Amino acid sequence: MLGQVLKERYQLVRMLGSGGFGQTYVARDLLQTQTAECVVKQLKPASANEPFLKVARRLFETEVSTLKRLGTHDRIPKLLDSFEEKAEFYLVQELIDGESLGDEMRRMGQLSEDQAITILRETLSILNFVHDNRVIHRDLKPDNLIRRKRDGKLCLIDFGAVKEIRTQLVDSELTSLTVGIGTQGYTPSEQLAGKPRFSSDIFALGMTAIHGLTGRKPTDLPEDISSLELRWEAYTNISLGLRYLLKKMVRHYFYQRYQTVAQVLHDLDRLDELEEEADQLTISETALPQETLWQPSRQDSIRAVAIATVLVSTLTLGLRQLGALMPLELQVFDGLVAYQRDLGPDPRILLVEINEQDLNNQQSESPSDQSIADAIDIIQSYNPSTIGLDLHRNIPQGEGRQSLARSLMAANIIGITKLGDQAGDSIPPPPELNPAQIGFNDIPLDPDDKIRRNLFFASLENDPTAEVYTSFGLLVALHYLREQYALHPSAGEDDSKAMVIGDVGFKIMTSTFGGYQSIDDAGYQIPITYRSPNQISERVSLTDILTNAVDPELIRDKVILIGTTAYTSTDKFFTPYTLRSDSYQMSGVEIHLHMVSQFLSAVLDDYPLPWTWPDALEIGWIIFWASGGSLLAWQLRQRRYLVMAYGGGAIAITSTTVLFFLTNAWIPAIAPLSAFTMASGSLLIYRRYRQRRQLLR
Repeated sequence: MLGQVLKERYQLVRMLGSGGFGQTYVARDLLQTQTAECVVKQLKPASANEPFLKVARRLFETEVSTLKRLGTHDRIPKLLDSFEEKAEFYLVQELIDGESLGDEMRRMGQLSEDQAITILRETLSILNFVHDNRVIHRDLKPDNLIRRKRDGKLCLIDFGAVKEIRTQLVDSELTSLTVGIGTQGYTPSEQLAGKPRFSSDIFALGMTAIHGLTGRKPTDLPEDISSLELRWEAYTNISLGLRYLLKKMVRHYFYQRYQTVAQVLHDLDRLDELEEEADQLTISETALPQETLWQPSRQDSIRAVAIATVLVSTLTLGLRQLGALMPLELQVFDGLVAYQRDLGPDPRILLVEINEQDLNNQQSESPSDQSIADAIDIIQSYNPSTIGLDLHRNIPQGEGRQSLARSLMAANIIGITKLGDQAGDSIPPPPELNPAQIGFNDIPLDPDDKIRRNLFFASLENDPTAEVYTSFGLLVALHYLREQYALHPSAGEDDSKAMVIGDVGFKIMTSTFGGYQSIDDAGYQIPITYRSPNQISERVSLTDILTNAVDPELIRDKVILIGTTAYTSTDKFFTPYTLRSDSYQMSGVEIHLHMVSQFLSAVLDDYPLPWTWPDALEIGWIIFWASGGSLLAWQLRQRRYLVMAYGGGAIAITSTTVLFFLTNAWIPAIAPLSAFTMASGSLLIYRRYRQRRQLLR
């Protein structure tokens, strides 16, 4: 027929292919002004009798209608014309200029995993449109996928075997058009039986991808005689997720395959998750013979769990020792502090704050000596127990130095000095103060510049015989306890306790307290128990005191702290409460308020001092969760159970940390959580590795 002109328009140039229903040609459209090639497909009815032709004509018209709809897709050839001539039917379609995927595979050899995934995505997007139109392609294979030359995109061709799903058509009418359609190796069993489904196209696409990945035609792949599945896995090295997806696409029994393109696309977008699920499949789910699955012995299980526990515990303890986990532990601690119950103001303390308005009234960056002297005298008239002056007055400030000197001679005044970290960094106390009434106001900073520790003894030299100084907050609290309750401190009975007041022993904090690791613990420290982020105590302003606008009962027999809270002051620090707001800072005098309140609450209210587990117990806690993570990952196969178990473990660790914190105990949370996560993760990876090796055998 080459050279023949059909419909006085289409001249047949060369043959593309032939089959049981006719031939396919490349033709030239003679009515086009420029040389234009198209595809002409000839359909020969099996019989020329009129009843059969009537049915064939109706089916042809149905196919024409279908191809018109499909041709609206950018990657499916457009139907240009259709006609009947001499009891034969012809379809004229757009010619896609390009190279078939089959030729591309033969030229390039095996495809990479990324290339295969790209082909799957492109073809699935076309199939999704085809199936949405209730159409099954029935002959999807590499030679029917053309990479268009002008843009490099894949196009799906050869819809000559396409059949619209019409339940009203009688099987006898379809028999001659359904049986035998497809290509061996790409055609599933139900289609060979004349009952194609949407999943039949999914099977064909899966086999196309496997052909590209293995470099072997489906007919060259071995078949498992027990499951009827093709054994192609050993011929390619791809991820377990993609392996699982392809296996499900090409299952022998259609009901075990993906049923819709949307399901395939969904799993293609989550191959990492699919890899985890593939690792948890049971024998019945994989349809693999039992001998192909790795079945660890009891000895293998014990060995794997033991090795994972030891390695992960050692790694976690090593990271902890190096301080790698400390920043996260401190974040957890800050969260516990920031959102703990607000204890409200301490009724034993009054803060006389020097705020921005006071400085404006003074027209100075710091109140004058006369103002401070007047304030102290007024406060003294109301019979306070103790007055703590958190202001550096080593040099005169404005007028009234002699007045301040007289005021500082009172026995209930506690002043400050700064020891400093290095020479030239110290600030001496007011010279008028008795040395026994001077405390240092240095506060230790953590590596993240937050204040979490209360330093109550320190010396300028690393020498046991050097002079030991007492902190400002501790001196204020001790004076109050002595004057109001006749309580005096005594030395602790052992090295773990720096001092005892009444029945309360203040234990020395070590460098590994709670989540700390190798922190500088010199100078006798304890963690600060923060009372409240808002109202630590009642407070009045310096102006209120100077104008006698204060209720005397707020002062009588109380601890009075005087200090600056003005927002322009440089005496500001970050604390755990900064977690609530990055800009939140607390003034130095407010931090000293917390320290004083902590001492008084511990001695007078039996409020627990901060404590933690012994190092041995913390190590055991980490090992316990490392072994727990290993056991869970080894024993549980279903992904949902693994997720539930991991969530339960994380909740248990977090809940334990919170419950102990309610008793003012700080136990590590990140270290056991890290051990639990790494142990379970390492066992999952190992188990997947063993299963992968078994699959490749």
